[in-house]
Amino acid sequence: ELPPMPPGLEVAVAELDTQIAGLICENIGNYLALRELSEMLSDCIDTCELNLNSIQIVSDGTKEQYSLKKLPLEQKRLIYSCSFTNSVLLDLLSNLTEQSPEDIAKEIATKARIYSKPPTTAELEEFIDQLLLASESDSNWHFKRM
Repeated sequence: ELPPMPPGLEVAVAELDTQIAGLICENIGNYLALRELSEMLSDCIDTCELNLNSIQIVSDGTKEQYSLKKLPLEQKRLIYSCSFTNSVLLDLLSNLTEQSPEDIAKEIATKARIYSKPPTTAELEEFIDQLLLASESDSNWHFKRM
């Protein structure tokens, strides 16, 4: 069961709808004003949809199974990008070491289990901050374990 809407949200949405309708009526025929309003509303919709798509709905115990196919498009792109990059890197390592990509993947997985623990929220946030800073200043940046 989904949580209820916050108190007052329906009223706020109705008021917003009325204000937007009023702005549209006031600016009928004014291309620049309507374009500005349209762009602003489009940005609001994009932000709302991005947040909506990021919500993970937890199963209530029904037979519906979790599926990668049900992930938001942004998360599917991230998985694809990581998988593709890993495949390219495994092929490169395979050519350099003359080992099969499967053997290299097994070795990497083993080492990752030995040397890795799940990152804390603070570590994830710090990593993202460093990634953004580094990617803006250095095109040769690569991941370094903190």
